[in-house]
Amino acid sequence: MPKKHNRKRNGGFLRVGLVPAMFITAMLILQPADMALTSLLAAGLHECGHLAAALLLGIRLRSLDIGPLGATIRVRGALISYRNEWLLCAAGPAVNLLSAWAASALFRSDGELSQWAVNFCTVSVMLAAINLLPVDGFDGGRMLCCITGSLFGPAAASKALDIGSFFSVIILWMLSVYLLMKFGTSLSLFIFTLSVFRRIFARSDST
Repeated sequence: MPKKHNRKRNGGFLRVGLVPAMFITAMLILQPADMALTSLLAAGLHECGHLAAALLLGIRLRSLDIGPLGATIRVRGALISYRNEWLLCAAGPAVNLLSAWAASALFRSDGELSQWAVNFCTVSVMLAAINLLPVDGFDGGRMLCCITGSLFGPAAASKALDIGSFFSVIILWMLSVYLLMKFGTSLSLFIFTLSVFRRIFARSDST
């Protein structure tokens, strides 16, 4: 998720917060090793897509911050155009979808996908789909802002993002509750949705 940032900060390029570090550690301990590593691989490819796009577009980056809801790319120097920011945001989900397609084509045995390929494709497509939601802090949210802002201005972009965030999170929350009640699963999705709710309301209180 690209974000403009000009204030001087200390530290290296990659910054990992305490909460995401604990989450990654818990995932590696509690989940089956193959599934945990597959998820981390898909997430890593997603961020590599953003970094590759920044390199191709000539965008200078300050840092890659890993937070509770994913990664934030901070841009160094002047503001970038709506077009370049849209391409920068779209690159992460695009790499997830392309890597899922490549895995489905390459990792077959007797015409059927290997279990690793099934897991990788599932995680990659889900990661791309969630990031493309028009939610504040997601790639899809910034892409919506870029399109709306270029056509109608920043105020309209902010309003569109608020509306998109609200309805997207409501849908995610309803889905998580349904899956939790019917199958006893998706607790992580439920917690994730509540975290996004908190982020949206915190943003509203600060504006």
